[in-house]
Amino acid sequence: MSSNWSLQSAIIFSGLVALLVVRPAPLRAQGMGYMAQGAAPLTDEQQSAANSALCSIISKQTQNPASASPSILSDRTVLSAAAPIFANSVHLPLPDASSMLQGYVMQHAGDVLASCAAASQAKEQTSKTSGEITQTPAPNNP
Repeated sequence: MSSNWSLQSAIIFSGLVALLVVRPAPLRAQGMGYMAQGAAPLTDEQQSAANSALCSIISKQTQNPASASPSILSDRTVLSAAAPIFANSVHLPLPDASSMLQGYVMQHAGDVLASCAAASQAKEQTSKTSGEITQTPAPNNP
């Protein structure tokens, strides 16, 4: 009976080792911070902070953030510049924040760009309104 038990244990152990060899990344990465696949979605506060950080950097990279293409979000310099801003906003270590931001961008690029476009238009409208108020002509004195 003991030899059957040893044989079954060896088969199970071999199967587990083979599974780790065939699919190492997903199994080993489960406890290693935020992963884009299967990770918990960002909270509303985190999404807002991510959009804000990304839009801030995008507005520095392009003259018209409203017309930015999705390819700008795959630019490593954009993600690298936005990650510390996001990390500071949500009080997370930079590596975790970077991973979260990258996963968020991969899943919500359209939402990010829409948020940047809306923020850009609101900023433009505010500056137009401010300019109209501050540039009113002086009254004519007869």
